[in-house]
Amino acid sequence: MKIAIIFPGQGSQSVGMGKDFYDNYEFIRKYYDEAKEIVGYDIKEKIFEGPQEILMQTEYTQPCIFLTSYVIFEVLKKECNKIVENTKFVAGHSLGEYTAVCVSGALNFHETLSTVTARGKIMSEVSKKRPGGMLAIVGDMSKQEIQDICDEIKKIGYIVEPVNFNTPQQTVVAGELEGLNKLQNMLTEKKVKVIKLNVSGAFHSSLMNEAQHLFAEILDKLEIKNSMIPIVFNYDAKPHTDSEEIRTNLKLQINHPVLWVDTIRYIGENGVDTFIECGPGKVLAGMIKKILPEAKIFNVDTINNFQSTIDNLRQFF
Repeated sequence: MKIAIIFPGQGSQSVGMGKDFYDNYEFIRKYYDEAKEIVGYDIKEKIFEGPQEILMQTEYTQPCIFLTSYVIFEVLKKECNKIVENTKFVAGHSLGEYTAVCVSGALNFHETLSTVTARGKIMSEVSKKRPGGMLAIVGDMSKQEIQDICDEIKKIGYIVEPVNFNTPQQTVVAGELEGLNKLQNMLTEKKVKVIKLNVSGAFHSSLMNEAQHLFAEILDKLEIKNSMIPIVFNYDAKPHTDSEEIRTNLKLQINHPVLWVDTIRYIGENGVDTFIECGPGKVLAGMIKKILPEAKIFNVDTINNFQSTIDNLRQFF
């Protein structure tokens, strides 16, 4: 059995995420205590008590999702290390890529949480200076058709760009709010389904260029190690273990599209038949089903599905 472990990004958060792991596994509680010192606020309270409005703010969302995904992975490793030993690739969607980098050994817990906290703050600040949003386009529009309609809107003076290629039937675009309104109207006229995403910025678009520049300075100061597990990155949908290639991909990710379809297809074409989504929510599991319908997909975000995942996979080891 060849496994890929994948980690969710922004949008998967919910109040109380991971609490049943905290209540049942004493050894992970130290990470919440360490995290409080690193981020400078009671992160456990924000995760377990919310409110949701606070948890949805980028500067809080990013460290909270990373911490939750990381501790769930630590429980998985402790309870069934054979799963980790048989992991051929790790990957994460946007923010989730940092959890993948951490569990692969390229950065330690403290370094990753500090970096993710800085990333969230920078993206939040830049979003206030250059307001934007994101829309999901659902249907059978091709990459080229989406690019063409975004180019039409650019010609009248608004930045709108495809930024997340999530499934063959779902692409997310990001850009200036007025440009997104025009795009939504144009697509609605064509009877194309459009969903406005509840996010606070135009992530992965050129509106994040300032954030990319500021964040690159932070990444340049990090001592990144070679990873022990190949990480398939959002930016180029290729595996990397070299420390400088990891740094480069993390720099470019912040203002370039997430090539999720290509990432999952690469993993599937290279021998992986089993995917485990490790972290809050089930967003990525749903995406993978649409990209690789034949793949075995498990989700680990509660004690119940954690146990059923282990029970299902133990028979193969």
